[in-house]
Amino acid sequence: MSKPINILIMVHGMSPSNKPRSPFDLYEPFWQALVKNAPQLQEIFPIGYIGVEWGHELPETPPPDLSALRTDQKLMRSQNFLHSRVCWEAIQRDNDSTNVKMAELTANKMDFPSFTPIIRQLIIGLRESVMIMGFGDVIFYCSQEGETLIRQVVYGQVLEKLDLYRDAKDVRLHLVGHSLGVTLCHDFLYGLFAPDHEPDFYQQGSTEDVNRFRWWRNKAQRGELVVGSLTSTASQIPLFAMRKPKIVEMLAAEQLLNARDIGILSQQTVKWKIFYDIDDILGFGTRRLYQPSPAIMEFQVDTSDHPGDAHNNYWQNPTVIAETAKLLLVNGS
Repeated sequence: MSKPINILIMVHGMSPSNKPRSPFDLYEPFWQALVKNAPQLQEIFPIGYIGVEWGHELPETPPPDLSALRTDQKLMRSQNFLHSRVCWEAIQRDNDSTNVKMAELTANKMDFPSFTPIIRQLIIGLRESVMIMGFGDVIFYCSQEGETLIRQVVYGQVLEKLDLYRDAKDVRLHLVGHSLGVTLCHDFLYGLFAPDHEPDFYQQGSTEDVNRFRWWRNKAQRGELVVGSLTSTASQIPLFAMRKPKIVEMLAAEQLLNARDIGILSQQTVKWKIFYDIDDILGFGTRRLYQPSPAIMEFQVDTSDHPGDAHNNYWQNPTVIAETAKLLLVNGS
């Protein structure tokens, strides 16, 4: 019997950085930490991992012209400009007569948060970094055009790398998603594994990628492609459930989701590990949205006490690394 082919895919989430950044600055240290934790992973995943790049401008010298960037890569420059126009610091400096600001002290009351600067700075920092610079990526993906563009980029990169294994009879996908990347992994798996389903990507992708996706969906339905494991950090699935009327109807009827729709079939072996930090305002516990299954485990972790850092630091968290290494080792062997 031939050995299974294990493929590890990493998908980053929203990026609050205001400067060009490569996601491989996250992926590579994470992979090295996994291997340090479980050296056998190098044999199980001989090619290492497939790192997906989307939604953020990459560092280049000199910086590319705007016209050279994909639309999704323009999110950072768009958010930077948006921030420069609506951030509190810019509003404070604007002395135009049409900009009416409230005095901190008036005859009738005082603006209390001004006297608790730590609270105000925390609120402003979260609103302007996490919401404008990060959550804007989420809003973009929730639009029909944004969803199409991002899926074309993300799915396209993965499908191209999978071409090497088209004729293999036992392919196992192992996905690691962070933040919005959790939703992208979920959508990708749902398109491949959900029964009696016509994937949206059939109308969204290029002809070449649609044919690739159809090939792999057919293999998934035949059992030649399976989910080896799924690691989710800072999951936003509870938020994204609201974008689909079908799911809204289910939740309104107090029905739980079925993890079998994303290829989590095992009833004994743990296949899906979910990690959240209670201080992360954009990461949620997700296990209880699904029908009870021993294949799904959820872990509370401590990535940071600062809400903004808490959302971004899962890649370095020792518990995430150790538990993911164990998950990959068990399901890749």
